[in-house]
Amino acid sequence: MTAAVATGTRPRFSLATLARTGVAVWVVVVVAVVGLTVADGSAFWAPANLANVLTATVVLGLAALAQHLVVLSGGIDLAVGSTATLAALLTAILIDGYPIRTAPVIVGMLLLGALIGVVHGVLVARVGLPPFIVTLATLYLIQGAAFMISTTPDGRVTSALSNVALQRIGPIPYSFGVLVLAIALVAFLLYRTAFGRRLHAVGGDEAAARSNGVPVARVLVTAYVLAGVLAALAGILLAARATIGSPTAGQGLELSAITVVVLGGTSLLGGRGSLVGTIGGVVLLSLVSSSVTLLQLPATLTELIRGIVILAAAAVFVQKTRR
Repeated sequence: MTAAVATGTRPRFSLATLARTGVAVWVVVVVAVVGLTVADGSAFWAPANLANVLTATVVLGLAALAQHLVVLSGGIDLAVGSTATLAALLTAILIDGYPIRTAPVIVGMLLLGALIGVVHGVLVARVGLPPFIVTLATLYLIQGAAFMISTTPDGRVTSALSNVALQRIGPIPYSFGVLVLAIALVAFLLYRTAFGRRLHAVGGDEAAARSNGVPVARVLVTAYVLAGVLAALAGILLAARATIGSPTAGQGLELSAITVVVLGGTSLLGGRGSLVGTIGGVVLLSLVSSSVTLLQLPATLTELIRGIVILAAAAVFVQKTRR
């Protein structure tokens, strides 16, 4: 029997509760949608604009899923953006317009992401280095490797691959299906498997999890491997969208991913998070980006508006948790 029932009182719902469950960020999304509808409803609900919003969610959404997994474990992955960058650059350069290379290169990039994740996981779980330090170092190492390969846009993807990112059915781009499948897979792993339960336990209290027989090192390595694969997949879609590879393709993606995870109610201390909230954060940032074009505002205001929205949402909804 809960305390609320025992005392005959109704459970109270606070902003912290809304944030923790991921509802809060969706409230902001609804407010943003209503505001954009009032400002220019016909343009906002036009299929082309909806397609732009959904397209913007794909790469950010994959990076956010990667970050969500790692943050739940009590860590962080600052190399998500650079991993996506390297994957995007290599995808275009290695395919270079040859259809026969497409499938092997995609598999190779996913394996590259997994390898980067293994390195992160081993250094964090086995060597005992702080995740911030490890992934900050690899951020620079991977970005440096990308610049060593090419300092300018290079390579070319096939039309079939670019169609995945650029073609759509009505307002729904093909690439959005990739994000939906990734969300479904991550949700299944987190809420329907032993790995998900163990990941929450490790993030909540690593020492307690270890004393209860949880294979902490294996769980951490798996989380970073999944994050690396998702980041590499984001890079492949970056290359597909641009049709070429760029050594700066995923620049800043790691910060955006961390932002949406936190706005979605996931604790940076680990062990607690809302996948629904993380997806809401992705939608919110995508709406902010698209609204600049929709309202015909100067492009230079994009980052300013994004910063204001993030700060306002964080001030109202993000729970300040002490441990």
